[in-house]
Amino acid sequence: MASDSETERQCEQALAFGPVPSRRLGMSIGVNVVPRKVCSYNCVYCQLGRTTKLTVERRVYTPTDPIVQAVREKLAQASHTDYVTVIGDGEPTLAANLGDVRGQIANEWSGRTALLTNGSLLWMSDVRSAAAGFDAVLPTVSAGDQATFRKLHRPHVSLSFDRCVRGLKSFCAEYADRTWAEVMLVRDFNDSQRSLRAIGSLIKELNPAEVHITAPVRPPSVSTIQPPTSESVELALREIPGSVDFTHPETSEMPESRANPVQHLVDITGTHPLRREQALDVFVNSGMSGEEADEALDSMVRSAAVIALDRKGEVFYVRGRPKAGRNTFK
Repeated sequence: MASDSETERQCEQALAFGPVPSRRLGMSIGVNVVPRKVCSYNCVYCQLGRTTKLTVERRVYTPTDPIVQAVREKLAQASHTDYVTVIGDGEPTLAANLGDVRGQIANEWSGRTALLTNGSLLWMSDVRSAAAGFDAVLPTVSAGDQATFRKLHRPHVSLSFDRCVRGLKSFCAEYADRTWAEVMLVRDFNDSQRSLRAIGSLIKELNPAEVHITAPVRPPSVSTIQPPTSESVELALREIPGSVDFTHPETSEMPESRANPVQHLVDITGTHPLRREQALDVFVNSGMSGEEADEALDSMVRSAAVIALDRKGEVFYVRGRPKAGRNTFK
């Protein structure tokens, strides 16, 4: 069993993690460019818990070189990578060195890069310039009016629906061909016909290359949040032009990696909660038997290196937060 100091070290933020199977990006190495839960939104459905620093201040939160070094190491350990994805433990466009990070990664790796963003800061020209370098930009477009926007995203006080929409329109006016809009459907928040029509109208104006309907399948920051019904998903597919259903959890097995399995699992679950069978895959891929993998995972739970959370009868594992106040799930 890990000591308290070992557990605390394991639970520090990983600058890069994975690769992990993604429903939309294949095998993806994730990149963190801001500290945990530094964000411009405090979304009710966030799989990382509640935002602890709500801000729109752009600055260099983590220097570029260690981030790029961490990505370099993950690429060397991975058997296959489709995308290097800047996703963040918060909102990645808050990092003033976002463009520099992407550029340096691209200098070393000829594969594709993606940016997962809530899109709230695209009204800033320097954010649009940084985002423009990615092969795919996946902004959140989950509200079609101010009331839904505030209820769903609980944004920083300086952010209005209209300001964020202006940013999205400005970006898509130049880079719609690399924009994949994400519509996160949350039951009783934005899944009514009225809400979906408003979102559909906005999506039509943006004209992104792809539109992905997603759902809160992993444990959300607010435990009462529920995924949409199948009827709501079908309605969304009718009302939102060009949309594709990505509401089901990914089914791919975890890929092989040459990383230490314990640290590898901690790094992944810091940003990407894993189902039990996925977590066990990490150990089995390292050469353990099924029984040994079960014991290794249960030992990590006992030492608080990871935490087991129930979501509608299914167990997910998230990185441990041994210090008081660090567990930001309600």
